Amino acid sequence: MGGIEKFTKPGDTVLIKPNLLSARLPEEAVCTHPEVVRAAIRLVKRTGAVPVVGDSPGTFLVTKEIDEVYGKTGIKDIAEEEGAELVRFDKSRMVKGYPIAEEALLASLILSLPKLKTHVLTVMTGAVKNTFGMVPGLFKSHCHKKSPQPKNFVKILLDVYEIATPGLSIMDGIIGMDGEGPAAGNPVNTGLVAASADGVSLDAVISKIAGVPPSKDIIVNEARRRKIGEADISKIEVLGEPIETVRLKKFRLPVTSSAINALPDFVMNLMYGALSFRPFIDEKICVKCGICKNTCLVDAININKSESRIRDGICIRCFCCHEMCPYKAIYIKKGLLTKLPWRE
Repeated sequence: MGGIEKFTKPGDTVLIKPNLLSARLPEEAVCTHPEVVRAAIRLVKRTGAVPVVGDSPGTFLVTKEIDEVYGKTGIKDIAEEEGAELVRFDKSRMVKGYPIAEEALLASLILSLPKLKTHVLTVMTGAVKNTFGMVPGLFKSHCHKKSPQPKNFVKILLDVYEIATPGLSIMDGIIGMDGEGPAAGNPVNTGLVAASADGVSLDAVISKIAGVPPSKDIIVNEARRRKIGEADISKIEVLGEPIETVRLKKFRLPVTSSAINALPDFVMNLMYGALSFRPFIDEKICVKCGICKNTCLVDAININKSESRIRDGICIRCFCCHEMCPYKAIYIKKGLLTKLPWRE
């Protein structure tokens, strides 16, 4: 691709933006591994540029919670060891209706470090979705509440991607996650590092490697519809290993992927409750920490001594509770009509 010198120069400020969903250990494969962040910092410093590391994890807003994420994920130690500034996205500016972290707007280059993972709402999470972390704090919750249905939510992701487009994305796929990602799936030895100046192309190639059917690849499809980046695999030059030699043969997509694009949009809108998947709390695993309740956008979760329950009539199926539970105590169950055998 021309080396890191093609993307940055001496004196530039480079925002290194990992995927830090929540306070999880590196071996859980929920967040970008700290050693990948270390490598990125060293690449940037080699050019004489100034690396700055930051993210806005999950739906968190307060400093204490952000510091906990930086600490447990290992990012704080790496930043200190490598002499890189670690920033909190606590200042933002409104751009086209979205608050965007000032660090992203002021940076000479955004270097995105997404994690290769599945996602119960969007099937996969990659370079495009990683930019959503540049929307600070609780506004992300507002976006989920406004557009809980997957095909509407990805429109927001592309909006943010257009505003804060990374100049370079390097995906940490050394240990990926399949199944019910982005937090409750299973770590998988995928053994990949992939990079592109075009996040859409990177996501398209990774989806192909992971075996995502084209009809389910809703982020890439939305980018194609809006002519953002290059989504057509036949037009993407792939350097290094050919796609066929690195295909992930046993990579499991989330159970929710079976319903995406199964029926026309107007049917999905009319029958969303019966068609959509639903989150449930496994009381045998739940430790009543209250993280899911605090995460819930519509106050649909009851946590007390006698029960841990998600109220179905209120739940909007955004799966934020599923994402943020650190104990994998929230599972996803098919709705009444999604039990029908819709398959490719």
